[in-house]
Amino acid sequence: MKKTLLSVLAGAGALATASAFAEHHEKKDKVDWDAKLEAHFAEVDANGDGNISSEEFLAYKAGKAEKHWEKMAEGAGDDGMVSLEEMKAMHKAKMEKKKKKKKEKMKDGDDG
Repeated sequence: MKKTLLSVLAGAGALATASAFAEHHEKKDKVDWDAKLEAHFAEVDANGDGNISSEEFLAYKAGKAEKHWEKMAEGAGDDGMVSLEEMKAMHKAKMEKKKKKKKEKMKDGDDG
């Protein structure tokens, strides 16, 4: 009888733990993708007609590329160009920053 009760309690504990774990990840992963997609679509649909033309798409991408270049230019030399070595250094710094941020999150008890 004691073994049966112990088995039932152990099973219930395992089930409760698994349920709590699943609920945590469900909440964390739950994103309103429709809302995100609609917001992104509206950002690209410059004239707001409910359609994205090739001109709108290319203009959107050009804007993104310009912002990206501005970030890259921060690590460029005085010549206004980015060498392979400069790009490698920027990438390394970016990865180190990302790694540090992840470490801090883990230290604070946030697993993702």
